[in-house]
Amino acid sequence: MDLKPREIIGRMESKFNIKVSYMKAWDARRKAIKVVFGSWEESYRTLNLFMDVVASVMPGTVYRIQSIQTNRFQRLFWAFGPSITR
Repeated sequence: MDLKPREIIGRMESKFNIKVSYMKAWDARRKAIKVVFGSWEESYRTLNLFMDVVASVMPGTVYRIQSIQTNRFQRLFWAFGPSITR
């Protein structure tokens, strides 16, 4: 995922002797990241569930998710229960 489009272009030329445009390399990189990590939208949809699981495993954990609009993530604040419990 650290490959930049120019590096992808270079590898395609050296390994396969194929010329690839910058936009095709950029799009291929974006698609590879989505395959490995999933989409931003899917991550946002599962964020509440993930934090609920964290809070259930570590009692006392608190979190707040802030959104700009209905489905636009802005930030997540959390504190693990063991670190704030006396």
